[in-house]
Amino acid sequence: MSLEFLPGPPENTMTDDQKPDPLFVLGVPRSGTTLLRVMLAGHPRLFSPPEMVLAPFENMAQRREKLEERFWEKGGLRRTLMELTGASIEEAKIQEDSLGSMTIPEVYHWLQVQLGGRLLVDKCPHLAAEPEALDRLAAWFPNARWLWIVRHPGSVIRSLENMPMAEVMLQGYGGDARMIWTQGNLNFRDFLKKIPADRQLMLRYEDIVANPEGPMRAFCDRFGLPFAEGMTTPYEGEKMREGPKGARAVGDPNMAGRGRIDPELATAWLEGFDVRTLSGETRSLAAELGYDLSKLGLPPVASVDEALQKLWESSGKLLAELKMPQDIDAVEARRFLLRVTALAIDTWVEWADPELPHFEHSEGTTRKTFGDNPDADYLRAPVRMGPGRVYRVRGHIPPGTTYVGILLYRRGGVVGNRLRDIDFVKENGDFEVLVSTEPQDVEGAAFLKADGDETAVMIRQYYSDRTLQVPIRVQIERVGASGVPAPLDARELARGIERARKQVEVTFKRTLDTWKMASAMALNRFMTIDAETLFPTPDNRYQACWYRFGRDQVMLVRGRLPKGRYVAFTLYNAWLESLDYQHRLVHRNQSKLQLQGEEVEICLAHHDPGHPNWLDTAGHLAGYLVVRTLLPEEDETPPFTIQVMYEKEWEAEKLRRGEKAATIAQ
Repeated sequence: MSLEFLPGPPENTMTDDQKPDPLFVLGVPRSGTTLLRVMLAGHPRLFSPPEMVLAPFENMAQRREKLEERFWEKGGLRRTLMELTGASIEEAKIQEDSLGSMTIPEVYHWLQVQLGGRLLVDKCPHLAAEPEALDRLAAWFPNARWLWIVRHPGSVIRSLENMPMAEVMLQGYGGDARMIWTQGNLNFRDFLKKIPADRQLMLRYEDIVANPEGPMRAFCDRFGLPFAEGMTTPYEGEKMREGPKGARAVGDPNMAGRGRIDPELATAWLEGFDVRTLSGETRSLAAELGYDLSKLGLPPVASVDEALQKLWESSGKLLAELKMPQDIDAVEARRFLLRVTALAIDTWVEWADPELPHFEHSEGTTRKTFGDNPDADYLRAPVRMGPGRVYRVRGHIPPGTTYVGILLYRRGGVVGNRLRDIDFVKENGDFEVLVSTEPQDVEGAAFLKADGDETAVMIRQYYSDRTLQVPIRVQIERVGASGVPAPLDARELARGIERARKQVEVTFKRTLDTWKMASAMALNRFMTIDAETLFPTPDNRYQACWYRFGRDQVMLVRGRLPKGRYVAFTLYNAWLESLDYQHRLVHRNQSKLQLQGEEVEICLAHHDPGHPNWLDTAGHLAGYLVVRTLLPEEDETPPFTIQVMYEKEWEAEKLRRGEKAATIAQ
């Protein structure tokens, strides 16, 4: 049906049969109704105001009552009145009040009279949830025109989910964002089946933003209007996109800030959309409306979900394969799995930015892997080496510090190049180290060569007595990096989680394999550990035995104390975690050992046996005893002998020693 019958000049003397029925714009929220409304406002024969929120009601009294709850929607009609009559905001409010006794059809007719030769366009997304109101409008206005805009369900759903104050703004639409798109468009589709084809048109949002002229020409052709160029430039001119407080346009709040139609809006929301969340009904309707959902890939966040699922599955498999003879080992296995998972997540997710690295403690009282040393701080920072990339490590080492070493770890945990304190510390304790694949000639700075595949730099500080010695000060920076971290990226997060999963698997399996070997080959006897497999301090020499003795027994370890900068004896569980050194005597270094000349005797027992060098097994009948010698001064570590005896035998031995000591003293 053509609109050519509309009179030309505006008049206020139109008879009822001359009042044309409105053109209604249909669309679910966030489907582009505001953009379409403003584009139609660019046609001189149309009057296309903001949402007046008239269509859902039968009379103005109902509207007034509802808008007391939804006060932010009052502005559309007021802005319309200001445009039509030149009224101020206060005058528009008075005019709105004067319409209070009218029915909705009467208000539409009144508005049309004010328009003279222009046709009233009304867009109201509320109609998506009001099928009864659609039928009323069709009955009131049998010659009305209907323009239905549809948009990809993914774009609408994502936009709705990210809409500010969505829980308030979308009250009354029913259901979540998926239901709003599906049910609203079903309501429009079923309603328009009752409307003659020449009085309706469906446009796709994606077509509008990709090529505005094409859809606008289709609209004009369908309804008998000449094409107007102004319809393709919605951001030129005011077009009631804004308004004063109390009469602000209702609709897309971003409308006032844009300067042009952006074709990228067609797919802007789709990257984060997960098509797997749609019901069969939604998929069917989307296909009917011309949207092929099979073309959509999974959103980036799906890669995070997949990585998390693989992490949980790996943990389950590790536990399923676990068979430990002692209950305490089995319980500690579960705790160990939790601890290494937390450490791996921190390492590859929380502390993983090689552009803005910082040192974090990778070991501690509740995070222990591969034979941690209670007397050491392990400071780790991420790096990514390559041509032109340089890292600067600098700080201060206090006087009397036992040891500080800087070590690079390569991909796969392979030990890389290193420096020890005597290589880089100045006389005043300050230091600066440059890490790069190319030589760095900076006065006063040491150089640590990287091979190119390094992932981390580790600083180890050893203490002989934590009560007297203080931590070093240290910081790291990538030379030339900006000080702002990149926004969180789903794919990068997924990669971090996958790296964490692999670290958990490697740590758990390698620790378990070490236990299987040690418990079979080193039972109550010492052997040198191939420490390269356990991320060692390369300046250390390690000896370990897998001890096992009964509840009523003790174990004595005797030998000459090794010569080195630092020597310590430490007890570990099956998972190479040091035992609880916060509350128990499970570790002694050379400063806390009583010696007989150069000879030392260590006593392992389940409770205090009265031995000066007692190590508390903390409820473990079996575990590791590790001797570490830092910077050994001998080619080989002197051997140790082991004797297991019953507590009664030890009591007798202790008595004999006491008597011998008394005799010597006399």
